Amino acid sequence: MFRHRIAVYSVILFLFAGLGIAVGASIAPSNMVPDTIVIIKKDTGLSQTATLLKEKHVIVSEIAYKVTMVLMGGHGQIKAGEYLFSVPQSVITVASRTIHGVQGLPKIRVTIPEGLTARSIGTLIGKAIPRFDVQSFSTLARAHEGYLFPNTYFFYPNATPQDALSTMTSQFKSKTDSLQSKVQVSGHSFKDMIILASIVEKEATSTADRKLIAGILWNRISQKYPLQVDPPFFYILGKDSHELTLDDLKTDSPYNLYTHTGLPPTPISNPSFDAILAVLEPTPSKYWFYLSDVKGSMHYAVTYDGHLVNKAKYIK
Repeated sequence: MFRHRIAVYSVILFLFAGLGIAVGASIAPSNMVPDTIVIIKKDTGLSQTATLLKEKHVIVSEIAYKVTMVLMGGHGQIKAGEYLFSVPQSVITVASRTIHGVQGLPKIRVTIPEGLTARSIGTLIGKAIPRFDVQSFSTLARAHEGYLFPNTYFFYPNATPQDALSTMTSQFKSKTDSLQSKVQVSGHSFKDMIILASIVEKEATSTADRKLIAGILWNRISQKYPLQVDPPFFYILGKDSHELTLDDLKTDSPYNLYTHTGLPPTPISNPSFDAILAVLEPTPSKYWFYLSDVKGSMHYAVTYDGHLVNKAKYIK
């Protein structure tokens, strides 16, 4: 009989404890200061996070927060970040936000145009987000040159270089995964595709011209003829075509495609999807040479003599 009463009391206490946790998880704190910011650092554990949130009066109960996190399966998935709590919220809402990294800060729109280098992308993000570490991004992103997808992104004002890099490389993978089967039957590696696309991106703007130029450049590569294109010089020297000198054309570098055959060792920009598709689906032609006039229109020639005629006619 005595044991039976103890068991009943235990069940009642358990139910009350559970009820207390449930209540604690469903109500919002009344003493939280509006627009409270809580910084959760990387690798902060569940107990530390609960204590931090309680000290900031964001939650009413550490136990309720920890139990809720466990029940939601997020006790080992706390996202680091700078969280803004504009108004009091329930523990359930706070737990969900820290699991999914919903920081509550206004995001900043950043548009990355096609054909920029990693360094230029970092500078662009830095202009939009003053706290962004441009130098660290440039260092990290250099190894991913060509694989930073040009697009419009929305970054938190406390975005780190790794945040931006992960976002852009993930977008690149998402956009190009559908092309992998075509790459496998193309006879070219995916790396070579991206390198050539980074050149084609800088050589023309229209899809038709990009596809024609891609065909010409693939032909030159197959015949071991120098690509003789200028964009790589901007990558290594920071000079456009009209700024290049005869000495520049003699630069001893694998990016000098006048003195070296084949492709440069890395992409020279981050190409658009259109440029990537152009090198994957080039337009066959008899052309071997091309140039752009002052208005940006392309002119093609089958022979070098024809190319010289075009130069005399269109390049003043």
